[in-house]
Amino acid sequence: MSYAIYPQYSQKEDKYEEEIKVLTDKLKEAETRAEFAERTVAKLEKSIDDLEEKLAQAKEENLNMHQMLDQTLLELNNL
Repeated sequence: MSYAIYPQYSQKEDKYEEEIKVLTDKLKEAETRAEFAERTVAKLEKSIDDLEEKLAQAKEENLNMHQMLDQTLLELNNL
């Protein structure tokens, strides 16, 4: 079957090829955005882990200071 005889088929084929190209480009863009988002999420998760570790250390230091303060006050009261 020659497309010259059936120009509507050739036009439809061209239309579908263009649509495939547009969708392929959109897919590539979406994949790129997804990869960027995945990297961003990984960085944010690391930041969260680091901040949680710092928070745990700060809480421990705070507890140690409270214990030291309590001990100091106890010693002062016993003078």
